[in-house]
Amino acid sequence: MRATETVHAEPRDSIDSPAYRVNFWQRPSPEHGWNLDAYVLTDVEDITEVLQWVDEHAAGRRFEVFVEMNEEPERSFQSPRMTGLIRMLGSNPNAGETVEIVRLQKM
Repeated sequence: MRATETVHAEPRDSIDSPAYRVNFWQRPSPEHGWNLDAYVLTDVEDITEVLQWVDEHAAGRRFEVFVEMNEEPERSFQSPRMTGLIRMLGSNPNAGETVEIVRLQKM
C-alpha cells in the first residue's frame, strides 16, 4: 500500500447515502461449492452501520462488502442490480478458482 499526500479537492459527484452490497459465502463441505446469500443495504448512515449489520448477520460465514457506484432503484428479487461495485472489504472465495459446474458419468 502507498499513502500519498494530496490537496483537498471537490468531487465531481457525491452520494450522501450510497447503497451497499453484502455477499455472505458458506461452503457446506469441502467437496461442495460455495453458497451465496446476497443483500443490498439502503438508507445507510455510513460504513460503520453496514459493518455492524454484517457482524449481526454473518453467523460465521465469509463475507464481502461493496459500495454501489451509482444510485439504482430497488426492484424485485428477480431483477438483478446492474450498477458497478467497489469492493470495501472481503474477497470472493471463487476468485481464481476453476469451479466444476457439472460432472457427467458414463453409465
